[in-house]
Amino acid sequence: MKRFITVRMWEETKDKLEQVRIDKSIKEKKMVSLAQVIDELVEDYFKKNVK
Repeated sequence: MKRFITVRMWEETKDKLEQVRIDKSIKEKKMVSLAQVIDELVEDYFKKNVK
């Protein structure tokens, strides 16, 4: 059961992250990697939520 939940969560998260990547690529008019998007989202989160 745990594996199923993990896979399901990844599938949903991956789709959302891919959409963020596509939007960022269109906005910046250049290719953006999924890893770069994840790094930026994590960095933004820490700036806003960790003090």
